[in-house]
Amino acid sequence: MKKTPTPSVERPWYIAGRWQEYEGESRANLLRVAGIAVFYLLELLNRGNVTPLFHFAVTALAAAWLLTSWAVHVCLHRRVFPAAMKYLSTGVDLILLTTLLLLGDGPRSPLLVGYFFLLTLAGLRFSVNLVRFATLGAMLSYAVVARQAAWLRPAFAASANYELLVLAALGMCGVALGQILRRVRAFADDYARRLVEAR
Repeated sequence: MKKTPTPSVERPWYIAGRWQEYEGESRANLLRVAGIAVFYLLELLNRGNVTPLFHFAVTALAAAWLLTSWAVHVCLHRRVFPAAMKYLSTGVDLILLTTLLLLGDGPRSPLLVGYFFLLTLAGLRFSVNLVRFATLGAMLSYAVVARQAAWLRPAFAASANYELLVLAALGMCGVALGQILRRVRAFADDYARRLVEAR
């Protein structure tokens, strides 16, 4: 049975939540840079198997991603942290990854795992709404990638069953992350209530 938190813990929870979002954004940004470095290194190792034009496009996208990370770092360093920042940075991540997939092997690309990585980064911000946003954004982005391949590049198209499986996996991953965050909140509320009752 869900217990309603006492009013005396609501403001401290909000403050603690904002600090966790701030720390989470910082860690997510660091992991974003690490992810870009790892995937770009793999691209360099695979360079002989791709066209120079595709390699140039990947390099440009990696540079844009690093500029995004730098902008987030500057904002955080200057203590500029509007509530919309986590949505903006996640949205840019989704757009850049989707662009990369549209230029590459589409729904057959192993880079599809990047959507799950982005969902994990959303969970680091301790915001259920952000997890919802990232989950729906990843599912919509994948649907765009799948439809583009089916309509314009049949050689890269995946079967309908495969597409549904990926969409279901993204959705369930988002649901699981949301439940983890809810359990953390319930744990914190219960602990705070017990502290108040013990006084």
